[in-house]
Amino acid sequence: MLNNPIQKAIFHLTSQVTTWFPRGGAKFFDTVIPPLLGNRFLVDRTDRKNLAILKSVKKFERILVIPDIHIGDAVMLQGAVTAFRDFFPNARIDYVIKKSVACLLEGHPDVSNLYPVFTGGIFPNEADIAAIRKIATDTPYDLCFNCSPFFGDKDFPKGQKLLSLLTVAPRSVRNDIDRTGINHFMFLSYDFPHKLLSQVAPQVRPGPFQGAKIILSAGAAQEAEAFLTSTGLPKDKPLLLFNPDTASRFTRVPFEKQVEFLKLLARQDLNVLVGTAFVEKGIEERLMTALSEEERSRMRVVPLSLSLEGYTALTDLADVFVSGDTGPLHMAASRKLSRSGGHTFRNRTFVVSVFGATPVRSAGYDSNDPLLPPANQDAPSKAYVSESPCRNITCVNKMAKTCRTVRCFEVLDVQRIAGDIQKRLGTLKNLNLG
Repeated sequence: MLNNPIQKAIFHLTSQVTTWFPRGGAKFFDTVIPPLLGNRFLVDRTDRKNLAILKSVKKFERILVIPDIHIGDAVMLQGAVTAFRDFFPNARIDYVIKKSVACLLEGHPDVSNLYPVFTGGIFPNEADIAAIRKIATDTPYDLCFNCSPFFGDKDFPKGQKLLSLLTVAPRSVRNDIDRTGINHFMFLSYDFPHKLLSQVAPQVRPGPFQGAKIILSAGAAQEAEAFLTSTGLPKDKPLLLFNPDTASRFTRVPFEKQVEFLKLLARQDLNVLVGTAFVEKGIEERLMTALSEEERSRMRVVPLSLSLEGYTALTDLADVFVSGDTGPLHMAASRKLSRSGGHTFRNRTFVVSVFGATPVRSAGYDSNDPLLPPANQDAPSKAYVSESPCRNITCVNKMAKTCRTVRCFEVLDVQRIAGDIQKRLGTLKNLNLG
């Protein structure tokens, strides 16, 4: 598990080094760690070991996929379910997720049984570990695919065939060194097992992986539309939904930059919705207070009373969605499908992601960058990376970093982001006129 005392101490030490020596420390870690972790011998050895695991599986009739315990990871890592379904269309493929995210994945066409059992916060609690052990014990799975760094071999029944997404790390680092391949967690969850399976079984379902899907009810669409009507905002203006919160202070755009961004948006001919924060509580109200009465006249706060499913449907009504690296980003980037088939979602949201500590290649969406996947929308997507003197390979584990000062967003060109949004809205206007 990645939250044990030794690993905590290591990441604390890396944070201290880059606090004392920002540029020198970052250069040291980026010079020393990648050649060790991404050396070709280790990459090849890991590939051979994983292939041997799959070759030892006698049949693929019952498969369990365990993403990480967070909402965004449950959305992103469903790619693994799709990969197994491509090869084994009649297999039982089960998916274990956080309880709160069940409303977004119920009825997923590639999932046989959805287990909404996780209840923990940043890290799994004892109940989460017990739930995994019970599910894997009650059903004799032919293979368990563990995508979470927080569950180890000891958390599964003895003798269980187990494949771990964590073992793709050497390959991902090698990709970074060679500046090739896609390292996005969503894509890796699909591509990693897919390439291995292609060496042991024929692919039955053809076609490329398009990205994550979310299954929504007609009630969610109605809830989102009712809220939007209740705001009293003019319906003839484009809509932008801004998420000011993230799970970590190292991925959250600084308050002053957020204020500057909203002031720039206030000059544009659009409506703005500001999401309510769960981690940095109250930031949405502080942002509104920092604006003039005229600036916030076409801005509204999305209340906590809106359900997670309703919020996700609201992202579909938005012409633009802006967020840092966090769960709502991946919800917005996913394809929205109707659970009943009775509602048609737009899927035309321009998804904008802003990155601080975490590598943009691990979770960003960009239609024009060959090293990033696009959002699963009929619209472009764009990722922006701030400049930081101390960003380095160890920042990938943002939850373990303990830097005293957040320098992840030391240089962030919010004017450029606002300008690109304005260009996109101009394109939409021209399309509507046509």
